[in-house]
Amino acid sequence: MPKREPNTQLAALLTEIGWSAGDLARRVNAAGAAHGVRLRYDRTAVAHWLGGTRPRHPVPALVASVLSHGSGRSISPEEIGLTPVPAPGPLVRRRRPEAVDAAQCLRDLCRADLDPTRHAALARSVYSPTAVDGRASASRAPTNPPRLVGRVDAGRAASRTARELTQTFADLSARHGGRRIRAWLALYLARDAGHLPAASDSPRLHAQLLVDVAQLTHLLAETTADSGHPGLARAYFEIALDLADEADDDRMHAITLRAMSVQAMRLGHHEHAFRLADAAVERAGTAPDAAVLAFLLTQRAHSGAIIGRRHRARADLRAAEHHHDRSTALPGPFTSYTPAARHFRSGQALRALGEIPNAIACLEAARSRGPLNRRATALTEATLAETLADIGHLEAACAHWNVFLDLRPHLDSAEIERARARMHEALHRFPHQRDCTRLRQREQALESPTASRSAPPRADAAPGHSATT
Repeated sequence: MPKREPNTQLAALLTEIGWSAGDLARRVNAAGAAHGVRLRYDRTAVAHWLGGTRPRHPVPALVASVLSHGSGRSISPEEIGLTPVPAPGPLVRRRRPEAVDAAQCLRDLCRADLDPTRHAALARSVYSPTAVDGRASASRAPTNPPRLVGRVDAGRAASRTARELTQTFADLSARHGGRRIRAWLALYLARDAGHLPAASDSPRLHAQLLVDVAQLTHLLAETTADSGHPGLARAYFEIALDLADEADDDRMHAITLRAMSVQAMRLGHHEHAFRLADAAVERAGTAPDAAVLAFLLTQRAHSGAIIGRRHRARADLRAAEHHHDRSTALPGPFTSYTPAARHFRSGQALRALGEIPNAIACLEAARSRGPLNRRATALTEATLAETLADIGHLEAACAHWNVFLDLRPHLDSAEIERARARMHEALHRFPHQRDCTRLRQREQALESPTASRSAPPRADAAPGHSATT
């Protein structure tokens, strides 16, 4: 057996960044968890890599991703000596061929996603932040593919149907979590909605149909991220950007960049998240409706606060409040920005700024949501509990976590699972506190097969908030 050569490339990068083998192992494990891959590496495993051993896919891509984050530049698996050839990246393309329209790329990806023989590889696609490119500043003229139907009224009916189903899928995701509705949305796009841009001869209606499909694709990207597949979600987001560009719709493009910023932030790519949020605001310009501008500014405030742009973050929060107050947008998943949603994002920004009393006030205001918006309500309760626990208000924190546990059985969501993991970690910091002990017992009972019969009575709910059934 040939002797393995030491991996000097990986060693040099660890020295450059200042990480130990244990540091790298912990970060790779965390990146794996974010991608739904359970890893238990330690410094011994990294020592083997440094000695020339190559881990299996998708680990090289995960290592490259965390090293890219640590170094502040893009690093490929080949550059760290962990793979001799480009790692498999099935159907997840960073740029589509110019000769292929975005709707065709969408249909191809959805069909592969729904194919049991190809889905697993797609689901393991590793998220890697890429530069905010020209998409954020220059639009393309709409393409003119052959039309299947020449009647304007047929195109209008198709557009109306797409918008109604967008609302339906958005409502179902809010009520049940992204994982439970993702496959149905992918099926609709693969078989029906992906063909919509060819349903009208009218350039104006063609552009509207492109936006309709971009919104559905954006929603599929969000539900894919909420299913724990961040690399695949990124691919869907990029197709949504292409569709918005073909429609020459800066507003939709900006909304999707904002969602990509939220995803990057959740995965720990904070500088990249800010660049995406900033690009979203710049792309929208000065003339979008007030609701959209408030929506974009709160995310730039949150991502900016995390990386220390404190003055800019506060200015963005003030501007977002101003624009939100003058908004007259009609209700809808891509038209309105509810007060509760703005308070939630503002509360997170204020928490990152260290303004805890103001953050708590915003998060309390964010609790005023509809009874079926379970996912957002659960995340609000969890975030409020985490904020209170950080300042030692454990009784109040546990009350909010109890509401979170009331809602959790109704939701199938990777983001809810991450919130539960944070709760679990926080509770173990207080092993002897009475409310924390009772909450741990309740959580354990809910995880057991006999939960419905053996769960202990819950602690008091947060003031003024009953359990959702």
